[in-house]
Amino acid sequence: MQISKIPGLGRFGVFVDDVDFTTMNDDQWNEIGNLYLKELVVIIRNVNLPAEDMQQWIRKFGPNRDIIKYNMCKKYNTNYRDIIRNSQENPDFFDDDDKLMLKTLGSMQEKTDKGMLMRVSGQRDDRGKPLGMFAEGELLWHSNEAGTLTFTPGVALYAYENVVGSSTGFLTTTDYYENVSESFRSELDEMVLIHTYQKGAINPGHLEEQELITQKVFCPVDNIEIPMVIQSPGGIKGLHYSVNTVSQIKGMTIDESRKVFEEINRNLFVDEYLYDHWYKNDKDLLLFDNSIALHRRLGDVKNRLCYRIQHDLNNLHNNFYEPFFQDPWKTEHRNLMKDFVDVLELKGYHI
Repeated sequence: MQISKIPGLGRFGVFVDDVDFTTMNDDQWNEIGNLYLKELVVIIRNVNLPAEDMQQWIRKFGPNRDIIKYNMCKKYNTNYRDIIRNSQENPDFFDDDDKLMLKTLGSMQEKTDKGMLMRVSGQRDDRGKPLGMFAEGELLWHSNEAGTLTFTPGVALYAYENVVGSSTGFLTTTDYYENVSESFRSELDEMVLIHTYQKGAINPGHLEEQELITQKVFCPVDNIEIPMVIQSPGGIKGLHYSVNTVSQIKGMTIDESRKVFEEINRNLFVDEYLYDHWYKNDKDLLLFDNSIALHRRLGDVKNRLCYRIQHDLNNLHNNFYEPFFQDPWKTEHRNLMKDFVDVLELKGYHI
């Protein structure tokens, strides 16, 4: 296993080469997991990993997490197994939006012998229905589930087929945060952002069904307040700044907020802190932070296919991941996560 620095991303990010999943053991995988905690972005190039085995490896870091599953279970006061059963046997159990959402989610996932995999793809079936999250073309800067207190902290993306000619890009926020003036850093520490879903702001080419899913994933309820400065699962402090869902700073007008955002953007979105990974081949496995890092996609490749798993990393750090420093968000997050774990039956989760 060879490790080298990714150009850009500040002091973070590594490539890992010469990984063989036919001989991979738990100690080697935990070594990669520890890199993941420290480096925020790990790109394992040219892997020999069957797609159906992706779930079993990623789950060693922590369980899968999905805000849609949780919200559906709460809305209908049942477990997710019954949600799926009713979607197949009794679709009138759901309202019209949820019927469409469940049908679309079903078409976006690929069933394997070892579980379901979410496709990230612009492919469509013969009726024009989407077979994956997002349309083809650009994905603008974002973090998943940004407008939720219980956002999932980790993402694994397997660039599986037809990815050459496109890129997955990353931006880390820690170096920027540490390099601003002490007075502005204090302002950032106290800053609370208001998140509102903005149609088309993440993936301009969305179909209607994809837009519905994206809204329920990224910002299911408008005007959610979330602190700007949080920490990653590895204890790294930075900005939770999903630029295409933040609409305002609490206590400021929209115009005042826009001026602050423009100042931040001018000094944050620079080559020193970002890296676009232009694929040279299929089968790169990307592991990246979803708390204080952003990601995007460039290029317009037909029939591009990736698989995505959103997940925790609690098996690596062996304690409850608390992203927030401030109350009431810190207490509310812990209470929500207790309920989240109970509703989704995440066994062995540390709280």
